[in-house]
Amino acid sequence: MDGSIGTLEGNMPRIVVYFGLPLLVTILFMFALRPLARGMGLIDRPGGRKMHVGEVPVIGGLAMAGGLAIAALYSYSALQGFAFFLTATAVLVFIGALDDRYDLPASVRFLAQICAALLMVAGANVSAIDIGQPFFGDTVALGWLSTPFSIVIVLTAINAFNMFDGSDGVAGTQALIALMFMGVACVIGGSTACLPFVLALMGCIVGFLIFNWPSKRTRNVRAFMGDAGSTMLGFSLAWLSLNLSQGPARVISPVVALWVFALPIYDLFSSMARRVSIGASPFHGDSEHLHHVLRRFGFSSRQVAHVVLFASMASGLIGIGAYLLGISDGWLFIGWAVLGVGYHIIFGSGLVLQRREADRLDDGTVTGKYWTLWKQR
Repeated sequence: MDGSIGTLEGNMPRIVVYFGLPLLVTILFMFALRPLARGMGLIDRPGGRKMHVGEVPVIGGLAMAGGLAIAALYSYSALQGFAFFLTATAVLVFIGALDDRYDLPASVRFLAQICAALLMVAGANVSAIDIGQPFFGDTVALGWLSTPFSIVIVLTAINAFNMFDGSDGVAGTQALIALMFMGVACVIGGSTACLPFVLALMGCIVGFLIFNWPSKRTRNVRAFMGDAGSTMLGFSLAWLSLNLSQGPARVISPVVALWVFALPIYDLFSSMARRVSIGASPFHGDSEHLHHVLRRFGFSSRQVAHVVLFASMASGLIGIGAYLLGISDGWLFIGWAVLGVGYHIIFGSGLVLQRREADRLDDGTVTGKYWTLWKQR
């Protein structure tokens, strides 16, 4: 099947198939894997930093990978080096599923992420050649830094989504909104070659969110994506972002991609800065991510998902809208950086949201109530 979409006119049946087939396959795998989850040990139990209630199957990543594999029948031409993409994704999903089952050492997970990044950069030749014009001058070419910088981008995206996936519907919603904006940018920019892949991944995510969106109706079929899903999504979005933001046919600038993925990037670097400030490893897990803070303020898991939905919509609209209006990368980057500093001050630094009567646990997590007064010095 030819996976290209020339124009949207007259291609609606094909678009429906591109989105609908992986959606249905993902739903099929969600039902098929559910009775097997306990036997495979893919069950998540509450405790420690995990705030959910009851035992929940961790099958979403495998189901989405199945939907994406079927979508490869028509989306193979949508991405440069698609065979390398599938291989790298398979590595991440396999190691992620093992981690969901056996809690692998961080070194093993990191090695798998490095392998995936090398398959993208060295195998498919997909990398960041420049970072646009964030300093108001000429385009900043990366030169010999292109390869290491691209690997850092992949590692950042994978771990940002992995850490962001801590409450029902959060990571899936952020990924879905990001894909929606990238799809819109493709259509507006007249570059529809990537649309079959964008639509396929959106279908996979919607198929998963049917089982993961916080709602009473999904309580009996609830499932998590696990590391297999979050690492796959982070890697896929990093690959797609580089595809769309590099070269003469780019449809967005690299700075716009920062806006599209603002929330998980802010959450990642705010968490790392907070840990370093208290003398802990930046990679040490804790219960201070955005979803943890909101839950301790009394937000339900559904309200947390709504916050992420509206915040990711707003940041994406700012990035894409400003780019289409001709606002320079420099102003976009300044705005993104200022907003990031504000995010850290409010949610990560302890200057605004200060712990009260906090008790540190053996695993380094923190429990306790929060208040919204400036810290008294």
